[in-house]
Amino acid sequence: MPIWLAFTGGGCVVAALALLALSPSAPAEQGLSHPTVTVDGESVRIPDGAPQWHYVELAVAQEAPAIAPLPAPGRVDFDETRTASVGAPLAGRVEQMRVRLGDRVKAGDRLFSVRSAAFADLDRELHGAEAELTEKQRTAERLKELVALNAAPEKDLLAAQTEQRQAELALEAARAKQASLKVASEGSNLYWVTAPRPGTVVDLDVVASQEVTPEHDKPLLRISDLDEVLVIADMQEADAADLREGQSVSVHTQNGGAVRTGKVERISEVVDPQRRTVEVRVRVANADRVLHPNAFAEVTPEPPAGIKRVRVPAAAVVTDGARSVVFVAREPSRLERVAVVPGRQRDGQVELHGGLNAGEHFVAHGALLLENQIELAN
Repeated sequence: MPIWLAFTGGGCVVAALALLALSPSAPAEQGLSHPTVTVDGESVRIPDGAPQWHYVELAVAQEAPAIAPLPAPGRVDFDETRTASVGAPLAGRVEQMRVRLGDRVKAGDRLFSVRSAAFADLDRELHGAEAELTEKQRTAERLKELVALNAAPEKDLLAAQTEQRQAELALEAARAKQASLKVASEGSNLYWVTAPRPGTVVDLDVVASQEVTPEHDKPLLRISDLDEVLVIADMQEADAADLREGQSVSVHTQNGGAVRTGKVERISEVVDPQRRTVEVRVRVANADRVLHPNAFAEVTPEPPAGIKRVRVPAAAVVTDGARSVVFVAREPSRLERVAVVPGRQRDGQVELHGGLNAGEHFVAHGALLLENQIELAN
């Protein structure tokens, strides 16, 4: 379907009338003949004096400072490298909760307690290993005295010392197993899960009386140091193309309109297929806790300093979904269709990243009619 058919109302009528004027088969007005408009590949030839020039306006391409990017929506997130996930190392039932979402904790603080039969088994194993070692030590000491008195063979002493060493290893293993849980013991079947690092409780998925297991599909609790946070922004492709890692950006909060300066940490190489945006991670200092995880924010890149680009009216750029083009005057009567790379658009102007050079003559108005003329000829 020709592009002009996408217009409705009065605009459709104007486009249709203009196309009739441009068409080589248009009838002569009041019996007068006019120079013929022809299509040659990617070019449209309009002879001098042809009435079609009433619908085509030429201009000279000029450079202007790059258009400043618009603020991009973002959300505050915590930094995974400054975050610890907490779970229950042994199955049991939660008995007490000492923290809530948003609480600040120090390393080693008790978070919640779990009454667990499995912990009782570990405690029993530890005490059993201690008792076993004590018995083996006494046996070895007694045999050592008997061997000194020639009242027992030396091989019995060697066997007892071997058993003592095995008991020591068993006790070390039992202690290491309990220490690996990184919990605080309270009684034979109760343990406290403690904070592995200082920070703020940013995620809480556990309540009193809840059954917990080590195989829980997500952390029961997460603690993050919020002195620095990440802001995840969804930027337009054209804006993201100008960004570089380490570049400064402004982060505007909706909490009193505070403004923070952040550094671009990562620019995704993948465009979101639905939103057509690029994810940009910005690291921001947050010692005053103005930026709250999950809150909305706006990220504004600094305008590209010293960069100039060719800027044309939006009507000069025709896009068919696959590419964008402008028409360049190669000769006084030949207008050639040239592919361009459009960038930001603002106030009826489009900046171009390539395809049109400063100083070239281009069609500022009437490009859509020329595009349809080529499509109809093909």
